[in-house]
Amino acid sequence: MSILVFALLVLIVAALFTWAAQKLPLPSPFGMIIQALILIIAAVVIAQRAGLV
Repeated sequence: MSILVFALLVLIVAALFTWAAQKLPLPSPFGMIIQALILIIAAVVIAQRAGLV
């Protein structure tokens, strides 16, 4: 599987998790923190697969 397809799949899954985190009834700062963590984890996974980390 090429890195581009892998990155696309990771971004789709991260978007779904971010959408689900948005729907959770959490206090104001925690929802945004969880969304940021999901996107950071997705970026690290893609970078590891690309050999950057």
